[in-house]
Amino acid sequence: MKPETNDIGLSRRKMLLGLGAVGVASAGAGLGTTAYFNDTETFEGNTLTAGTLDMSVTANLVAADEYWSGQTDIPLSATADGQGVTAGLVVDDVKPGDWAIVCFDIEVGDNPGYVQVRTENFTETGGANPEPEQAVEGDADNDADLGEFLLASVWQSYDESGDKTGLSVLDPVFNNAPDATANASGITYSAPDVDGVASPDAHYTNAREADAQLNAGYLIKDNNGDLLAINDAANEGVYSFCLLLEIPFQVGNVIQGDTLSFDLVFETEQVRHNDDPFNNSASVNSAGN
Repeated sequence: MKPETNDIGLSRRKMLLGLGAVGVASAGAGLGTTAYFNDTETFEGNTLTAGTLDMSVTANLVAADEYWSGQTDIPLSATADGQGVTAGLVVDDVKPGDWAIVCFDIEVGDNPGYVQVRTENFTETGGANPEPEQAVEGDADNDADLGEFLLASVWQSYDESGDKTGLSVLDPVFNNAPDATANASGITYSAPDVDGVASPDAHYTNAREADAQLNAGYLIKDNNGDLLAINDAANEGVYSFCLLLEIPFQVGNVIQGDTLSFDLVFETEQVRHNDDPFNNSASVNSAGN
């Protein structure tokens, strides 16, 4: 007879089965720990669209003397919008006393913009040299003089009067910079040359001085000389400035046969985040499509 014993007999097969059961239980407990609290929110349909800045410029000959008004290419009315205007102001046989006012209506769409005006290809020639001009300049000389004697001043408004009296408000920078000596001696820029006779007490900007202001780029400004943001809350819609071209009666024969030509270019840049439009901070003057 065998003695009693408390030992539990486990065969190798039984032990392996038992360990397997423990492993399954442990795996089940591990799956339970991955069920974290969670939540999801969604903002759908986000879209960013670039804005637009689009300018158009319309030129109109709003008033002129009888001769200029009778030219076949007058009255000028043309809009530059995406394409350049190649048929500009063309007048032959200009004489002392002739004058014309061309107004440029600038429209900047969708966003406010600063506008810069530039001249390009400013060219003068002596042209024909008849005897009356030789008597003034000398037989051997045939200088190009029209740019010196053709007056060109910029005005900020025109009231459709049909003559030069409709001009008001000289541009504050354009007409006050050309002649420092005249300004220092108290000569002022007064009313336009209504009678066609230049006053000896006033300086009138000539075409060469105008080109000197414009060829490096001239930014349009307000009455205080500050940059003008066209189409912002204070200056909505169309902005106009008018160019008065005239030859005073006193000029005489010195310009006979001379010619002058130039291109006028308008550019715009956005106002927002633009402290130095057209990078003009270093230029003398802080002055389609």
